[in-house]
Amino acid sequence: MFENVIADMLGVNGVKGVYIIDNEGALIESESMSSDEDEVYAALIADVYNKASEVLNKLSADDVELVMIDGKKDRIIASRAGELIFGVVADHKTNYGLLKIELRKAVEKISAMV
Repeated sequence: MFENVIADMLGVNGVKGVYIIDNEGALIESESMSSDEDEVYAALIADVYNKASEVLNKLSADDVELVMIDGKKDRIIASRAGELIFGVVADHKTNYGLLKIELRKAVEKISAMV
């Protein structure tokens, strides 16, 4: 169902994995370089997104638009896409601006589908 959205995101230079996840962390659809770990990545991305949402809501009564974790090797970004969570794992050197733009496009497409 989400193949085109995933393919577009994987077309961004440096993207290693794309995950569409429900609120509980169950993997809906994904594509990555290490597919044997997809379910673990999905659960962890959902957990981080949900925890960040909880913290932000308590601090400022605001909704999370985007969660980003910047590591030495990888960058993880997640956002709400309708009733789902859309997560991306990319190389740390991936252009952040481009990644954010493409993520927003993907979120809009997924939100329109669900």
